[in-house]
Amino acid sequence: MVQPQRMEGNEVTFKIRLKEQAEHAFDKDDVEEHQFKMNVACKDFVGEFIDCEGEVFYSTAMKAMNSVWQYEQSVKNSAMTKVGPEWDHDKGVVGKWRYPHLRKNDE
Repeated sequence: MVQPQRMEGNEVTFKIRLKEQAEHAFDKDDVEEHQFKMNVACKDFVGEFIDCEGEVFYSTAMKAMNSVWQYEQSVKNSAMTKVGPEWDHDKGVVGKWRYPHLRKNDE
């Protein structure tokens, strides 16, 4: 695991780097978790849609929509190849706060 580098005084820097195996594993688990949640929410939506002959509660529709959005974001985050101190979607950099093992010394 790469630790933040100490500069002069107490200033800590964190350079942009490629993701390590631990980050890839975290991303894979995160995508799988969100995919499962999306499947459940969409199954509930379709079941309610059929049971109620096309009428669906707003909350059910919102749960399905949110689960799809969370899955899409998880896939986008896992596709990014680098980790840095801040998020930069244009450069494919995930912020270090996404990964719990990088937060433990910096919370």
